[in-house]
Amino acid sequence: MIYKKISLAIAISLGLFKMAEAQERLLSLSEAIGMAQKQSFEYKVALNRYHSNRWNYENYKASFLPTLSIDGTIPSYNRSINRITLPNGEDTFVSQNQAYSNLNLGIRQNVSATGGILSLGSSLDRIDVFGNIRQTNYSSVPVSISYLQNTIGFNSFKWQKKTEPIRFESAKRELSTNMQQIGLQTVSNYFNMIATQTQRSLSKQNLANADTLHRIAKDRFKLGTVSQSELLQLRLNVLNAQNRVLEDSISYVLAQQQFSTYLLIDGTNLRLEVPEKIAFFEINFKEALAQAKNNSKTVIDFRLKRLEAEKNVAEVKSESNLKFNVRANFGLSSRAANLQGLLNGLENQQNVSLSFSLPLLDWGFAKTQKLRAEANLAMVKSEIEQQDMQLEHEVTLHVSRWNLHQKNIASAIEAKQIAEENYELEIQRYKSGRISINDLNAAQNQKDNASNAYIQSIRTYWDLYYTIGKLTLYNFEKNEKIVFDVLN
Repeated sequence: MIYKKISLAIAISLGLFKMAEAQERLLSLSEAIGMAQKQSFEYKVALNRYHSNRWNYENYKASFLPTLSIDGTIPSYNRSINRITLPNGEDTFVSQNQAYSNLNLGIRQNVSATGGILSLGSSLDRIDVFGNIRQTNYSSVPVSISYLQNTIGFNSFKWQKKTEPIRFESAKRELSTNMQQIGLQTVSNYFNMIATQTQRSLSKQNLANADTLHRIAKDRFKLGTVSQSELLQLRLNVLNAQNRVLEDSISYVLAQQQFSTYLLIDGTNLRLEVPEKIAFFEINFKEALAQAKNNSKTVIDFRLKRLEAEKNVAEVKSESNLKFNVRANFGLSSRAANLQGLLNGLENQQNVSLSFSLPLLDWGFAKTQKLRAEANLAMVKSEIEQQDMQLEHEVTLHVSRWNLHQKNIASAIEAKQIAEENYELEIQRYKSGRISINDLNAAQNQKDNASNAYIQSIRTYWDLYYTIGKLTLYNFEKNEKIVFDVLN
């Protein structure tokens, strides 16, 4: 009686599963990757990082464009008793009641060729004196040209023109690399759910088969053709199958939650398709390595790291050598009691300053700074060589696995078909009494293992597909570079 109730419960459960499957919405791997590359948290982080680097680059470009600015003080009022020095050298206290105002208009331009700053300006000053005798005075500089050169020998603007474009190119490649990593992570989450989904289906199928064989064995036990020990073993198989369905269903729900959370979608009634339609194409080792060295973020970061080290060496050398600072100003100036008078009697004004500094005795400080910078450059070169060899090793390894994996998938497909056919034959042989229950259980395990191995082989295909894309930033299937350009 209890067996009938259990069988009825199982039948109802299987019926509910079928109803749920009928309402399930299918999702392919390509659709999942497309979603992840448009709405996942990883995509948003990668996009924000790219925009941050992009605006840093735009800021760098803007720094070499002319800058127009205006500033002033309108007014600065002061009423106090202050000490002043008279023309004869004596100090006295005077009462001051006055206001000072000024207005400056200027344009400045960074000169990348020399590393200096060129400025063009104009200014207007006014002093208002209050009290018994009121008066107003004006002073103006209609035009003034200035040049400032802090250091001769090290041009930071020149180094920026070398490093900043490479830094931005690295940011663009980083975005493409991150998108490939998102694809790789989506493959991982996708096949985690596929594995639990497949295992749950196998468990339900095994439960149905175990229940059928148990019912047949009960009838044969009554006829005396099945021993009680074998009947108990079949009953134990049913119980184990029920527990396995429950465990696999829980694992499936957890994998489904992880997958839907990653994609930021509703995972209710979601079912994934096994991406069995795959295309194999041969990848040449030399071509893959050439694409990696031309396209990957790693290689361009090598160049940037080396340039930064060379810049540091040049800067340290300039600090320890003879340094010159140049300041020059040429313009016109005038003063008057009113604005109209400022245009009369313009006077020339010039200001030129050339200063220098040379360390005479620093107890080896400059030398050690230079040696440290050169040692750092040598270390960077060694690291680049090591990382370059590591990149070559990774590309070779994954391309080798890719070119061999076609045979692995073919073997997995054939093994899966053979194991499924053998299991069906073993069921029939068991029903006819030609094999034992242990033989049947072994055939079932082979079937399940072959099915899981097939799913794993498909997973490895997509893992390699996106790993090679991440390393080389090149799509060998379409023969084109992988570029994710964000316009806005």
